Amino acid sequence: MTGFGKGETSSRLGRFTVEIRTVNHKYFDMSPRLPNSLNQLEDRIKTCVHQDIKRGKVSLTLSHKKGARNSDAAKIDEEAAARYHRMLKKLKTRFGLKDDIKLSHILSFPDVIVHEQQEHDVNSIWPVLEKAVRAAVIDCNRMREKEGKALYNDLSRRIARITSLVNEISKMTPGLVADYKRKLDSRIREILKNKLYPIDRSRLEIELAIFAKQSDVSEELTRAKSHLAALKETLASTSEAGRRLDFLLQELQREINTLGAKTSSAKISRMVIEIKGEMEKMREQAQNVE
Repeated sequence: MTGFGKGETSSRLGRFTVEIRTVNHKYFDMSPRLPNSLNQLEDRIKTCVHQDIKRGKVSLTLSHKKGARNSDAAKIDEEAAARYHRMLKKLKTRFGLKDDIKLSHILSFPDVIVHEQQEHDVNSIWPVLEKAVRAAVIDCNRMREKEGKALYNDLSRRIARITSLVNEISKMTPGLVADYKRKLDSRIREILKNKLYPIDRSRLEIELAIFAKQSDVSEELTRAKSHLAALKETLASTSEAGRRLDFLLQELQREINTLGAKTSSAKISRMVIEIKGEMEKMREQAQNVE
């Protein structure tokens, strides 16, 4: 699910600002952007975020504004400055330049001023940084919860519609064999209308038995109802549900496909098509569920 959150903390070590953005993704995939001096904390940050965000593509940005006492120290590399000064004097003489060599010219070289980065004690920084990370996650999840409620309502409505269609199909299936027998008997009588050939009742019964076996969808309907009940239960759960929804929808799809292949009723076929349409939308939505 999509979301954005921000968290900040301050201490003698400076100010830490964490921003988190999440978008839909089948698995948990986090891409952190950290200052080089804090790269050692990447695994701890990922573990902290994953405790509350189980699924989605997560982008995390951390900025650290150091306090006055913790700012990087700067010093002049006098040997480098003297070397550049000699080089500039040599160029001035060679090309007959009249301009004076100024301090700004020497300081423009990148390695003249050296910044000494202080080593951070990650064990001292982490308790402060962890508060900022958790605050950002909580803020982000507030937005994700709003989207989650909308997804819950949409998926619940589709499950109810599929359940209604499956129940209607269950009521229709017992009459399929009897209906097929009437049609088959009528067709045979029409063919033999002006003939004196008797109808082979034993052969007719065999054909009906084969049809009944091939068109029996009781097992598929039972499993489909079981999967629908599990979908409702999973959707109402407060634990991680996204992957379980994916699995249950996959299993339900298998039963509906078999049911559609076995049926010879045009009305049931139309219902199966409608169920597949609802399920396709559910599979897309389930990718957003954590």
